[in-house]
Amino acid sequence: MYSQPDHSLMARLKKTTRIWFAVYPTVLVFLTVFGDALREFPFPLGVLVSTLVVVIIVSNVTEPLVGKAFCHLGSTFRKPDLHSETAPLVNNTASTERCAPSDN
Repeated sequence: MYSQPDHSLMARLKKTTRIWFAVYPTVLVFLTVFGDALREFPFPLGVLVSTLVVVIIVSNVTEPLVGKAFCHLGSTFRKPDLHSETAPLVNNTASTERCAPSDN
């Protein structure tokens, strides 16, 4: 029989997908722009420089942008009757907590 996946598993998969969507374009752009210059360095030094730059860009720029995009997409695809103004508010902070930058 098919059982529903664990909520924590789904949260981890969502976080992993969000991080991948942030890392992939950052690495692609970085290697496209600086790939030839990195070949001049010894391999370990080139990897050190590239990971240093990519981690800084991902953690401060692309991951927050992807998080906002996921939040926007999530609010776009929610059922309107659950979040409409006429629906009773059981927990009026749920939507803001769900899209907070610290959401993992």
